Amino acid sequence: MPLPSTPQPSAAPVNRLRSSFEMAARGRYTMPIVIALGLVGMAVNESAYQHSQNALSSDIALTDARVKSAETLQLLTEVGLYARSYILTAEPQEASRYHAAVQQMQEAKASAFALVAQVDTQRSISVAPIERLIVQHVRATDDWIAMVGRGERAPAIAAAAGSASLARRDALRQAFAQVLAEAAAVQQVARDNLYRALMLNRVAVHLLALVTMLGLFLFQRQLRRGDQQMAQEGQRLAERVRERTAELTEMATHLVNAREDERNHIARELHDELGGLLTSMKLDLARLRRLPDLPPKVTERMLSIETRLNEGIALKRRIIEDLQPSALKQLGLVQALEILCREMGERLGKPVQAELHDVTLDKSAELTLYRICQESLTNIGKYARCRQVWVRLLADNDQVRLSVRDDGQGFDPQQVSHGRHGLLGMRVRVESHGGHLSVDSAPGAGTTVTARIPISAPGN
Repeated sequence: MPLPSTPQPSAAPVNRLRSSFEMAARGRYTMPIVIALGLVGMAVNESAYQHSQNALSSDIALTDARVKSAETLQLLTEVGLYARSYILTAEPQEASRYHAAVQQMQEAKASAFALVAQVDTQRSISVAPIERLIVQHVRATDDWIAMVGRGERAPAIAAAAGSASLARRDALRQAFAQVLAEAAAVQQVARDNLYRALMLNRVAVHLLALVTMLGLFLFQRQLRRGDQQMAQEGQRLAERVRERTAELTEMATHLVNAREDERNHIARELHDELGGLLTSMKLDLARLRRLPDLPPKVTERMLSIETRLNEGIALKRRIIEDLQPSALKQLGLVQALEILCREMGERLGKPVQAELHDVTLDKSAELTLYRICQESLTNIGKYARCRQVWVRLLADNDQVRLSVRDDGQGFDPQQVSHGRHGLLGMRVRVESHGGHLSVDSAPGAGTTVTARIPISAPGN
């Protein structure tokens, strides 16, 4: 017979408690409440400190008062002893000691009574009987000293040894004992207050520590949650940026390709249509020149028209060559760059030194390097104001590197206005082949444009 299964404790209450705590931690008023509790704890702690300080000061003052009271009682005893010693010896030194003892006793009494008055604000300790008994005792001892001074030693001895003197001493001891007992009671109350204040301070410190830990826990929790949200948002934005970058790169590549296609289309139109028209015009002029009896002025005008027509045909060929370099297709990249550098040198009126090595690239990559060199030389002619230009093409490890350098006025690449897209177009062309374009320039230091494209097998 199978044993009954033991029921497992449900995790639902724990989950509900955790959810409630998380909801409270994310609440709008959580941190203000924690801060308020912290301020309340600080206020309670400060109040407990002030109360403890007052209680401790009262306890110390009462202890000092009891010490001064005991000192006063001792000095009163010394006053009686010095008075009796003077009665027996009649030595002036004993009289001086007596008066000094009386002075010290008065000071000790004043200090003790001042401390009692400072602490006992309710006037529960009565010092008036002690004050009265001390005055009576000092007056009696002064009378003894005066009697001896008048030569009446026997009456002075009798007064000192009488029952009245003993009664005053007993009364003084009882009065001091009563005052000390009352001071001890007040002091006990002060100590109780001090203990309560310490306990309150202890509770306040614990409460403040708990509130601090709770606030720190909630703050760290919020930080972790914020960091997670920021990380997720950053990841989402990074993914979005990658998508947008890919879209923009694809669009830029499409625009570059569309521009190249449009160049090819225009070159074909110029070659087929305009080239045919210009050739037909040249043939018609040749037929006209063969006609007999043409006036000399007409022949001269026809020669001028033919010259202008030949210039137009040359311009058409140069435009077509710029739009669609036939040398690149027929002769290859190195020879096409040599022709480009020679022709650009003639246009610029500046020497273009070319160091070109055979490289292995597909046709589209060769066209990209050709266009970069063409665009760089065009920019040099527009802006560089240089004296000399260097073009270098070589294979560098697994890359093909093309650099175009001038010794002109240079510029700050970070300050290029957004309306100029030449560098951006070159960069898009190179990056579409997995390469990298760099521009090294500074005002007055010339410019170097370097394109690096990975080596690939030549294509058709």
